[in-house]
Amino acid sequence: MFQWLYRLSDQLFIAGGPCEMTAGAGQAVVTLPRNPKPRTERYDGAGGIRPATEQEVGDYDAAQLLARSTASFDNEKLVKALAVWTAGKLNVPLNTAKQEILVIYRSL
Repeated sequence: MFQWLYRLSDQLFIAGGPCEMTAGAGQAVVTLPRNPKPRTERYDGAGGIRPATEQEVGDYDAAQLLARSTASFDNEKLVKALAVWTAGKLNVPLNTAKQEILVIYRSL
């Protein structure tokens, strides 16, 4: 049996395996007979696994892409330095400059 942590808002499996899990805020733990596939499966609300809808798979893929592009942005010192410099020159919050640069960065 495997314990899996899932998010209550969308039943997305977050983490799990053959170990004890502890739920945080907005999360719960369920014991399953096998490991689910977080991209294509969700908690069914009754102790089991159901197939994810097309919208849920699309949302998952979009979230993964956003996480990768944000991590890539944070790891590229030149782009990060440009965001810091731009924020200072335009007198806008760094987070605002970062978000706007990320929009352009993702479209390239």
